[in-house]
Amino acid sequence: MTTTPGGPFGLQWTDTRRIAALGEPLLELQPADDGGVHLAFGGDVANSMVCLARILGRDAARISVVTALGDSTYSSWLRERLEREGIRIVEPAVEGEPGIYGLPLDPSRHSGFSYWRAHSAARTFLQSADLGRFEQLLGEPQLLLVTGITLALCSGESFEHLCRWVDRHRDGCRVVFDCNFRRRLWDSEAQARDRIGTFERLSAVIATGAEDERILWGAADTAQIIRRVSRLSAEFLIRGGPEGCWVGSGTECRHVPTEPVTVIGDTAGAGDAHFAGFMAARISGLDRADAAAYANRAAAVIVGQRGSAPKDGAGFPPLPA
Repeated sequence: MTTTPGGPFGLQWTDTRRIAALGEPLLELQPADDGGVHLAFGGDVANSMVCLARILGRDAARISVVTALGDSTYSSWLRERLEREGIRIVEPAVEGEPGIYGLPLDPSRHSGFSYWRAHSAARTFLQSADLGRFEQLLGEPQLLLVTGITLALCSGESFEHLCRWVDRHRDGCRVVFDCNFRRRLWDSEAQARDRIGTFERLSAVIATGAEDERILWGAADTAQIIRRVSRLSAEFLIRGGPEGCWVGSGTECRHVPTEPVTVIGDTAGAGDAHFAGFMAARISGLDRADAAAYANRAAAVIVGQRGSAPKDGAGFPPLPA
């Protein structure tokens, strides 16, 4: 398989107007103060695209999510919520339901998330998609977001077809990849390392975090993470939570600290907002370090609320001129 980095020749960040994400928006169950459960939406690509649309503004770019939401009333509810944010949903006709996940009922006990997504419409689509289907649905984006969750939902054959699509379009599309490793979605860690490692080599920008690096690549500290990602032909963003982040390309790397924030509930969606903030800032013309600083501020908006997608009234800091 060709593994030429997905960096578009001649396309500047500030030229980006057509943005797409490939993956799975989800229904999100949020614990409510009254002991009940509130229905919302989430999923990594949906979170990032909503944040990106809020930050850039509706007229700045055409933002799409390529997925399958199914044909139920919950499918319609989720589709309408995303379209309300100015996001275009591009999908084949697939029967079924959206996947569901639940935020921890008691975050103080450090319980994990709950998932009901094994037979979701998006998984059905991603398991069977071939190169022709990717060509039809993805179109000609100038920036494409893919995550480790997207790769985990693919079959072996559809993953190969996605990589071929990236290779075909590498001169016109900047591929950005967020690791987002979720162990229960993979047959094995070896399978995850193989696909994620392959896709990192195809990507122009990668985002990762300390816990994913420890599990997948055995990184004991940030220095080891930097050594690994600096060998890739990609711009990289390493999330460090309260320590801020590290951003760079090749041997160039800079630490960008963040301000302390109060976490409300949990940190679900913070990494998605962080990467969205970084992309939005780069598209607006900021350099890597300033974009990383803005990404820290964007993530703080999400950890200061409950739920992984920004609330209706949530506002992001204005992008620096």
